Amino acid sequence: MQTVRSIVSGGEPSALIQNEVLVLNDEERRALLQKAGISSTIAIGAAEVLAIKASLVIPWNKLRLLRRWLKSSGISLAGEERMREISKQIVGDNLKGELAPFSIMLPSGGEEIKGAPLIYIPELVAKVVYLLEENERTRRLTWYEGFIPASEVWIKIGGDKGGGTFKMNFQIVNIATPNSVHNTCVFCCFAAGDSVTNLHAALDRFKDQVCPPGLHITLGIFTKVFNLLEAVCCNLDLELALHATDVDSSSFSKYSLELQNLPLLQAELEEAQQAQENFQQWQHMWSWLVVQ
Repeated sequence: MQTVRSIVSGGEPSALIQNEVLVLNDEERRALLQKAGISSTIAIGAAEVLAIKASLVIPWNKLRLLRRWLKSSGISLAGEERMREISKQIVGDNLKGELAPFSIMLPSGGEEIKGAPLIYIPELVAKVVYLLEENERTRRLTWYEGFIPASEVWIKIGGDKGGGTFKMNFQIVNIATPNSVHNTCVFCCFAAGDSVTNLHAALDRFKDQVCPPGLHITLGIFTKVFNLLEAVCCNLDLELALHATDVDSSSFSKYSLELQNLPLLQAELEEAQQAQENFQQWQHMWSWLVVQ
């Protein structure tokens, strides 16, 4: 057979074999390889799949769906158990988990202090420095042509509540795409609400490393409570005025209407002030871009 192929192909039997295989469709080619004892499946190792998972930023359940879909096309991914072993080795001491006391809302409306999962980066400063060094090594750091002072590095702290957990993250502003998901590092996550008690309980893990914005958090809570108190007092004022016998009906109607419109007017005023601040910021940024 090899002699015949050599004669027919003009001394290139391998080229003839390739052409014969290319004529077959996918099912025939797969059946031929199976009869020959040759595996037609492409296998991807655990480390490579873990790198794909990190690059695509997908959770384990989405990776399972991807595995089933690729398997139908003859691509086999390494097992999840092996991947988790490698992930555990990579994580090492970079993450710490514990059951911490958090305030949990009850269905009845009350609160209960009970243990809830908490995962965080114990060496937060070291993590920030490491990412800064990596961005510097890859020449991704930027100071926006002097918009950020040369002696400063800006770090943005954020939070996100969803799926029964609250996640705290930071982003390095000194790169071209600071809001990118690849530039977002979650440094703390706990299975509880974002109350001031829970925030302090989580941030206490970093009190020896960084200074959390406790004043801003407290002011935000105080503002929220004050607005609630103001709304309750407004409603109480309306009820008292409604039952007062010595109030002229026309005067009361006018007074009631003013009280009802007060929150709306305050909201519009705050929105206008915020719009003015945003406009000034964008005007400053635009003037900087024009100069550049």
